[in-house]
Amino acid sequence: MTNLQIQAKTEVGILADYISEDLSVFVIAENDLDNYPANGGLRLLNYETDMDCIQDGFRLANLMKTKHELYSTGFSGGKVVARSSNIVSVKTKLISITSELLQSLKGKMITGCDLNTDVNDMEKLFKLTPHVLAAVSSPVDASTATAMGVIGSFEAFQTCFNHDFKNGVLVHGCGSVGRKVALELVKKGIKTYVVDLDIKRTDIPGVISLGNDMNWYRKKFDVIFPCSISGLINTNISQFLLQTKAIISAANAPFTNEIIPEKLIHSNVVIVPDPLVNAGAVIADSIEKYAPDLWERTTPDKVYNFVKDEVRKKCFIYLSLEQSGLNSSEILGIIKNEKQEIIGKSFLDA
Repeated sequence: MTNLQIQAKTEVGILADYISEDLSVFVIAENDLDNYPANGGLRLLNYETDMDCIQDGFRLANLMKTKHELYSTGFSGGKVVARSSNIVSVKTKLISITSELLQSLKGKMITGCDLNTDVNDMEKLFKLTPHVLAAVSSPVDASTATAMGVIGSFEAFQTCFNHDFKNGVLVHGCGSVGRKVALELVKKGIKTYVVDLDIKRTDIPGVISLGNDMNWYRKKFDVIFPCSISGLINTNISQFLLQTKAIISAANAPFTNEIIPEKLIHSNVVIVPDPLVNAGAVIADSIEKYAPDLWERTTPDKVYNFVKDEVRKKCFIYLSLEQSGLNSSEILGIIKNEKQEIIGKSFLDA
Protein backbone atom coordinates (compact mmCIF):
# COMPACT_ATOMS: atom_id res chain seq x y z
CA MET A 1 0.00 0.00 0.00
CA THR A 2 1.42 3.40 -0.95
CA ASN A 3 1.67 6.40 1.29
CA LEU A 4 -1.08 8.16 -0.68
CA GLN A 5 -3.37 5.14 -0.31
CA ILE A 6 -2.85 5.16 3.44
CA GLN A 7 -3.62 8.86 3.70
CA ALA A 8 -6.77 8.50 1.61
CA LYS A 9 -8.22 6.01 4.07
CA THR A 10 -7.66 8.06 7.22
CA GLU A 11 -8.24 11.49 8.68
CA VAL A 12 -4.52 11.95 9.32
CA GLY A 13 -1.56 12.58 7.06
CA ILE A 14 2.20 13.16 7.01
CA LEU A 15 2.94 16.80 7.82
CA ALA A 16 6.73 16.57 7.60
CA ASP A 17 9.37 13.88 7.22
CA TYR A 18 13.07 13.12 7.13
CA ILE A 19 14.55 9.97 5.59
CA SER A 20 18.16 8.79 5.66
CA GLU A 21 20.06 5.49 5.89
CA ASP A 22 20.28 5.49 9.69
CA LEU A 23 17.17 7.46 10.68
CA SER A 24 13.68 8.18 9.38
CA VAL A 25 11.28 10.57 11.14
CA PHE A 26 7.62 11.20 10.28
CA VAL A 27 5.36 13.84 11.80
CA ILE A 28 1.82 12.55 11.42
CA ALA A 29 -1.33 14.43 12.41
CA GLU A 30 -4.92 15.20 11.55
CA ASN A 31 -5.36 16.81 8.17
CA ASP A 32 -7.46 19.64 9.63
CA LEU A 33 -5.48 21.62 12.20
CA ASP A 34 -7.36 24.92 11.85
CA ASN A 35 -8.80 24.81 15.37
CA TYR A 36 -6.21 23.10 17.57
CA PRO A 37 -2.55 22.09 17.26
CA ALA A 38 -1.77 18.38 17.07
CA ASN A 39 -0.33 16.66 20.11
CA GLY A 40 1.35 13.27 20.43
CA GLY A 41 4.59 11.76 21.69
CA LEU A 42 7.87 11.04 19.90
CA ARG A 43 8.22 7.27 19.44
CA LEU A 44 11.54 5.67 18.40
CA LEU A 45 11.57 2.02 17.35
CA ASN A 46 13.50 -0.34 15.12
CA TYR A 47 10.69 -0.73 12.59
CA GLU A 48 11.42 -3.17 9.79
CA THR A 49 10.60 -0.64 7.05
CA ASP A 50 9.64 3.01 6.70
CA MET A 51 6.17 1.91 5.65
CA ASP A 52 5.78 -0.02 8.90
CA CYS A 53 6.81 3.12 10.75
CA ILE A 54 4.30 5.25 8.82
CA GLN A 55 1.47 2.79 9.31
CA ASP A 56 2.10 2.68 13.05
CA GLY A 57 2.17 6.47 13.09
CA PHE A 58 -1.21 6.66 11.37
CA ARG A 59 -2.67 4.16 13.82
CA LEU A 60 -1.29 6.03 16.82
CA ALA A 61 -2.30 9.47 15.52
CA ASN A 62 -5.87 8.24 15.09
CA LEU A 63 -5.81 6.89 18.66
CA MET A 64 -4.57 10.26 19.87
CA LYS A 65 -7.38 11.93 17.93
CA THR A 66 -9.92 9.83 19.83
CA LYS A 67 -8.21 10.50 23.17
CA HIS A 68 -8.15 14.27 22.65
CA GLU A 69 -11.81 14.29 21.60
CA LEU A 70 -12.91 12.21 24.59
CA TYR A 71 -11.28 14.56 27.07
CA SER A 72 -11.65 17.85 25.17
CA THR A 73 -7.96 18.60 25.63
CA GLY A 74 -7.76 21.42 23.10
CA PHE A 75 -5.47 19.38 20.86
CA SER A 76 -5.84 17.44 17.62
CA GLY A 77 -4.47 13.95 17.13
CA GLY A 78 -0.85 13.48 16.16
CA LYS A 79 2.31 11.42 16.60
CA VAL A 80 5.98 11.65 15.74
CA VAL A 81 7.37 8.26 14.79
CA ALA A 82 11.02 7.52 14.11
CA ARG A 83 12.77 4.45 12.72
CA SER A 84 16.36 3.44 13.44
CA SER A 85 18.31 0.27 14.14
CA ASN A 86 20.55 2.22 16.54
CA ILE A 87 18.14 3.35 19.25
CA VAL A 88 20.83 4.71 21.58
CA SER A 89 23.42 6.16 19.23
CA VAL A 90 20.89 7.96 17.02
CA LYS A 91 19.37 10.03 19.85
CA THR A 92 21.36 13.23 19.25
CA LYS A 93 20.49 13.21 15.57
CA LEU A 94 16.86 12.37 16.33
CA ILE A 95 16.51 15.39 18.63
CA SER A 96 18.11 17.68 16.05
CA ILE A 97 15.97 16.46 13.13
CA THR A 98 12.76 16.47 15.16
CA SER A 99 13.35 20.06 16.24
CA GLU A 100 13.82 21.11 12.61
CA LEU A 101 10.61 19.37 11.56
CA LEU A 102 8.61 20.90 14.43
CA GLN A 103 10.02 24.35 13.72
CA SER A 104 9.04 24.04 10.07
CA LEU A 105 5.43 23.38 11.13
CA LYS A 106 5.29 26.59 13.20
CA GLY A 107 3.32 25.22 16.13
CA LYS A 108 0.96 22.90 14.26
CA MET A 109 2.50 19.90 16.08
CA ILE A 110 3.50 19.63 19.75
CA THR A 111 5.29 16.53 21.01
CA GLY A 112 6.40 14.82 24.23
CA CYS A 113 7.72 11.48 25.48
CA ASP A 114 6.85 8.06 24.12
CA LEU A 115 8.61 4.72 23.63
CA ASN A 116 12.41 5.10 23.84
CA THR A 117 12.22 8.84 24.53
CA ASP A 118 12.15 10.41 27.99
CA VAL A 119 12.08 13.72 29.82
CA ASN A 120 15.84 14.17 29.33
CA ASP A 121 15.31 13.93 25.58
CA MET A 122 12.45 16.42 25.79
CA GLU A 123 14.59 18.88 27.74
CA LYS A 124 17.18 18.75 24.97
CA LEU A 125 14.47 19.12 22.33
CA PHE A 126 12.91 22.06 24.20
CA LYS A 127 16.21 23.95 23.95
CA LEU A 128 15.87 23.77 20.16
CA THR A 129 12.11 24.31 19.74
CA PRO A 130 9.28 25.55 21.97
CA HIS A 131 6.85 22.99 20.54
CA VAL A 132 7.25 20.51 23.41
CA LEU A 133 4.83 19.65 26.21
CA ALA A 134 6.31 17.05 28.53
CA ALA A 135 6.39 18.79 31.89
CA VAL A 136 9.89 20.01 31.01
CA SER A 137 11.47 21.80 34.00
CA SER A 138 8.42 20.81 36.04
CA PRO A 139 8.07 18.43 39.01
CA VAL A 140 5.02 16.92 37.32
CA ASP A 141 5.88 13.55 35.78
CA ALA A 142 3.95 12.58 32.63
CA SER A 143 4.30 8.86 33.33
CA THR A 144 2.88 9.27 36.83
CA ALA A 145 -0.01 11.28 35.38
CA THR A 146 -0.73 8.40 32.99
CA ALA A 147 -0.51 5.88 35.83
CA MET A 148 -2.93 7.85 37.99
CA GLY A 149 -5.41 7.86 35.12
CA VAL A 150 -5.14 4.08 35.01
CA ILE A 151 -5.88 3.97 38.74
CA GLY A 152 -8.88 6.24 38.18
CA SER A 153 -10.16 3.74 35.61
CA PHE A 154 -9.73 0.91 38.09
CA GLU A 155 -11.63 2.86 40.75
CA ALA A 156 -14.50 3.33 38.29
CA PHE A 157 -14.50 -0.42 37.67
CA GLN A 158 -14.52 -1.07 41.42
CA THR A 159 -17.52 1.21 41.82
CA CYS A 160 -19.50 -0.39 39.00
CA PHE A 161 -18.67 -4.01 39.79
CA ASN A 162 -18.51 -5.46 43.27
CA HIS A 163 -15.60 -7.89 42.87
CA ASP A 164 -13.31 -9.15 45.62
CA PHE A 165 -10.19 -9.62 43.42
CA LYS A 166 -9.26 -12.82 45.26
CA ASN A 167 -7.24 -14.00 42.25
CA GLY A 168 -5.26 -10.79 42.26
CA VAL A 169 -4.42 -8.48 39.38
CA LEU A 170 -1.52 -8.47 36.92
CA VAL A 171 0.50 -5.48 35.77
CA HIS A 172 2.25 -6.44 32.53
CA GLY A 173 5.26 -4.19 32.08
CA CYS A 174 7.05 -2.42 34.93
CA GLY A 175 8.40 0.65 33.24
CA SER A 176 7.73 4.18 34.45
CA VAL A 177 3.94 3.78 34.13
CA GLY A 178 3.54 0.13 35.14
CA ARG A 179 5.69 0.47 38.25
CA LYS A 180 3.57 3.37 39.53
CA VAL A 181 0.34 1.51 38.75
CA ALA A 182 1.60 -1.51 40.71
CA LEU A 183 2.60 0.63 43.69
CA GLU A 184 -0.79 2.33 43.80
CA LEU A 185 -2.60 -1.03 43.62
CA VAL A 186 -0.52 -2.32 46.52
CA LYS A 187 -1.50 0.78 48.51
CA LYS A 188 -5.13 -0.21 47.96
CA GLY A 189 -4.47 -3.63 49.43
CA ILE A 190 -4.90 -5.40 46.08
CA LYS A 191 -2.90 -8.60 45.56
CA THR A 192 -0.71 -7.44 42.70
CA TYR A 193 1.38 -9.61 40.36
CA VAL A 194 3.91 -8.10 37.97
CA VAL A 195 5.80 -9.39 34.95
CA ASP A 196 8.43 -7.78 32.73
CA LEU A 197 11.04 -8.94 30.24
CA ASP A 198 13.59 -7.19 32.46
CA ILE A 199 13.39 -9.15 35.73
CA LYS A 200 15.10 -6.35 37.66
CA ARG A 201 12.16 -4.03 36.98
CA THR A 202 9.79 -6.41 38.79
CA ASP A 203 11.53 -5.68 42.10
CA ILE A 204 8.72 -3.51 43.45
CA PRO A 205 7.78 -3.34 47.15
CA GLY A 206 4.65 -5.29 48.02
CA VAL A 207 4.10 -7.08 44.70
CA ILE A 208 4.36 -10.73 43.69
CA SER A 209 6.91 -10.96 40.90
CA LEU A 210 6.47 -13.43 38.05
CA GLY A 211 9.83 -12.37 36.67
CA ASN A 212 9.87 -12.55 32.89
CA ASP A 213 7.41 -15.46 32.67
CA MET A 214 6.32 -15.62 29.02
CA ASN A 215 3.36 -17.81 29.99
CA TRP A 216 1.82 -15.25 32.35
CA TYR A 217 -1.51 -15.53 30.52
CA ARG A 218 -1.95 -19.15 31.62
CA LYS A 219 -2.48 -17.96 35.20
CA LYS A 220 -5.83 -16.63 36.41
CA PHE A 221 -6.13 -12.95 37.31
CA ASP A 222 -9.17 -10.83 38.02
CA VAL A 223 -7.85 -7.75 36.21
CA ILE A 224 -5.01 -7.36 33.72
CA PHE A 225 -3.25 -4.03 33.23
CA PRO A 226 -1.23 -4.02 29.97
CA CYS A 227 1.48 -1.42 30.61
CA SER A 228 4.09 -2.60 28.14
CA ILE A 229 3.61 -2.75 24.37
CA SER A 230 0.86 -2.35 21.82
CA GLY A 231 -0.53 -5.63 20.50
CA LEU A 232 0.27 -7.55 23.68
CA ILE A 233 -2.89 -9.66 23.52
CA ASN A 234 -3.15 -11.79 20.40
CA THR A 235 -5.74 -14.41 19.47
CA ASN A 236 -3.89 -17.22 21.22
CA ILE A 237 -3.37 -15.33 24.47
CA SER A 238 -6.97 -14.08 24.50
CA GLN A 239 -8.25 -17.67 24.69
CA PHE A 240 -6.74 -17.93 28.18
CA LEU A 241 -8.33 -14.68 29.39
CA LEU A 242 -12.01 -15.59 29.16
CA GLN A 243 -12.34 -15.78 32.96
CA THR A 244 -10.68 -12.39 33.48
CA LYS A 245 -13.04 -9.81 34.94
CA ALA A 246 -11.50 -6.78 33.23
CA ILE A 247 -8.67 -5.54 31.03
CA ILE A 248 -7.62 -1.96 31.78
CA SER A 249 -4.80 -0.87 29.50
CA ALA A 250 -2.19 1.82 29.99
CA ALA A 251 -0.70 0.75 26.64
CA ASN A 252 -2.18 2.01 23.40
CA ALA A 253 -3.94 -0.61 21.27
CA PRO A 254 -3.31 -3.65 23.53
CA PHE A 255 -5.02 -6.07 21.09
CA THR A 256 -3.59 -7.24 17.77
CA ASN A 257 -6.98 -6.88 16.06
CA GLU A 258 -10.51 -5.60 16.73
CA ILE A 259 -12.08 -9.06 16.83
CA ILE A 260 -10.27 -10.03 20.05
CA PRO A 261 -11.91 -7.47 22.38
CA GLU A 262 -15.30 -8.22 20.82
CA LYS A 263 -14.96 -11.91 21.69
CA LEU A 264 -13.76 -11.11 25.19
CA ILE A 265 -16.69 -8.76 25.77
CA HIS A 266 -19.02 -11.51 24.53
CA SER A 267 -17.50 -13.68 27.29
CA ASN A 268 -18.36 -10.96 29.85
CA VAL A 269 -14.84 -9.60 30.16
CA VAL A 270 -15.00 -5.84 30.76
CA ILE A 271 -12.76 -3.94 28.35
CA VAL A 272 -12.21 -0.30 29.26
CA PRO A 273 -11.10 1.39 25.99
CA ASP A 274 -7.47 2.44 26.19
CA PRO A 275 -8.02 6.05 25.00
CA LEU A 276 -10.23 6.53 28.07
CA VAL A 277 -7.73 4.86 30.40
CA ASN A 278 -4.34 6.25 29.42
CA ALA A 279 -5.17 9.93 28.90
CA GLY A 280 -3.34 11.18 31.99
CA ALA A 281 -0.39 12.68 30.15
CA VAL A 282 -2.52 14.56 27.60
CA ILE A 283 -4.71 15.93 30.38
CA ALA A 284 -1.54 17.22 32.04
CA ASP A 285 -0.47 18.66 28.67
CA SER A 286 -3.79 20.48 28.44
CA ILE A 287 -3.26 22.06 31.85
CA GLU A 288 0.29 23.05 30.91
CA LYS A 289 -0.87 24.76 27.70
CA TYR A 290 -4.23 26.25 28.67
CA ALA A 291 -3.66 27.09 32.35
CA PRO A 292 0.04 28.02 32.33
CA ASP A 293 -0.12 30.28 35.39
CA LEU A 294 -1.75 27.57 37.50
CA TRP A 295 0.67 25.01 36.07
CA GLU A 296 3.63 27.07 37.26
CA ARG A 297 2.48 27.25 40.88
CA THR A 298 0.57 24.00 41.45
CA THR A 299 1.93 20.80 43.00
CA PRO A 300 2.32 17.44 41.24
CA ASP A 301 -0.16 15.74 43.58
CA LYS A 302 -2.87 18.23 42.65
CA VAL A 303 -2.32 17.48 38.96
CA TYR A 304 -2.31 13.71 39.58
CA ASN A 305 -5.49 13.86 41.67
CA PHE A 306 -7.20 15.98 39.01
CA VAL A 307 -6.20 13.46 36.33
CA LYS A 308 -7.39 10.51 38.41
CA ASP A 309 -10.74 12.16 39.12
CA GLU A 310 -11.37 13.13 35.50
CA VAL A 311 -10.51 9.68 34.15
CA ARG A 312 -12.56 7.99 36.87
CA LYS A 313 -15.61 10.09 35.96
CA LYS A 314 -15.31 9.34 32.24
CA CYS A 315 -14.78 5.61 32.82
CA PHE A 316 -17.70 5.46 35.24
CA ILE A 317 -19.95 6.99 32.57
CA TYR A 318 -18.63 4.49 30.03
CA LEU A 319 -19.13 1.45 32.26
CA SER A 320 -22.59 2.60 33.36
CA LEU A 321 -23.74 3.08 29.77
CA GLU A 322 -22.23 -0.26 28.77
CA GLN A 323 -24.37 -1.97 31.39
CA SER A 324 -27.42 -0.37 29.77
CA GLY A 325 -26.72 -2.31 26.58
CA LEU A 326 -24.94 0.23 24.37
CA ASN A 327 -21.83 -0.89 22.51
CA SER A 328 -18.39 0.68 22.80
CA SER A 329 -18.59 2.82 19.65
CA GLU A 330 -21.97 4.22 20.67
CA ILE A 331 -20.76 5.10 24.16
CA LEU A 332 -17.54 6.73 22.98
CA GLY A 333 -19.61 8.76 20.52
CA ILE A 334 -21.85 9.98 23.35
CA ILE A 335 -18.85 10.97 25.47
CA LYS A 336 -17.18 12.77 22.55
CA ASN A 337 -20.33 14.75 21.82
CA GLU A 338 -20.71 16.04 25.38
CA LYS A 339 -20.25 19.80 25.38
CA GLN A 340 -17.42 20.71 27.71
CA GLU A 341 -14.76 23.34 28.01
CA ILE A 342 -11.12 22.52 27.36
CA ILE A 343 -10.16 20.28 30.25
CA GLY A 344 -6.96 22.16 31.06
CA LYS A 345 -8.99 25.32 31.65
CA SER A 346 -11.16 23.52 34.21
CA PHE A 347 -8.18 22.72 36.43
CA LEU A 348 -8.38 24.57 39.72
CA ASP A 349 -5.38 24.80 41.99
CA ALA A 350 -7.52 24.04 45.03
